[in-house]
Amino acid sequence: MKAFTIMGRTIKGAYEEFFLIVGLSVVFWIGTLLVFTAPMTWVGINHVANRIANYKRVDFGFFWEGAKQHIGRGVLLWLLVIAAPPIMVSSINFYLTNGGWLVVPGFITLWLLVLSVLAAQYFYPLFWQQIEPNLKLVLRNSFLLVVRHPLYTFLMLLFQLLLVVISVALVVPVLLLLPGLVILSHNYALVGLLQEMDMAPQPPQMSGT
Repeated sequence: MKAFTIMGRTIKGAYEEFFLIVGLSVVFWIGTLLVFTAPMTWVGINHVANRIANYKRVDFGFFWEGAKQHIGRGVLLWLLVIAAPPIMVSSINFYLTNGGWLVVPGFITLWLLVLSVLAAQYFYPLFWQQIEPNLKLVLRNSFLLVVRHPLYTFLMLLFQLLLVVISVALVVPVLLLLPGLVILSHNYALVGLLQEMDMAPQPPQMSGT
């Protein structure tokens, strides 16, 4: 199954770029905890991860390159990822608590939340997969991928949750590997789908290069 192949590529990619992934993970925690640098940090790390998933040359310099680009759109995307889930959860709680006809929009919002959680893994990868990032296209295409490939998307989400559980159980990987691994899996997940559409490069061993 395609999802398991992509999981393997994620582990392989993380192994081959181990020290880079560790460095990016440390930067993720520092940049996120400072809050005001979080949007640029997330964009920059995804820039590196997207290059890895597309089999391009990478080094830490690409983090700085990505972090300095598209700052406005990066902030908007970060705010969407951070703010939308709690707002939707609050709305669901309000609708279902009050009952009556409000149960209908409550369940609709619940399904939208589920779709959003699944689609979120494609947001940042699609941001960098475009030549010029367009947030409307990012959102539209992310949800389209979920609708067209629900099982694949769900399995990749389970894989990412498994990475979280293992990292928490082992403690140290939470700081040194988890952010980089999860972000890398997001990008491999997108590129895996795009490869089937001939919209992304195949792995070197498959393409014969």
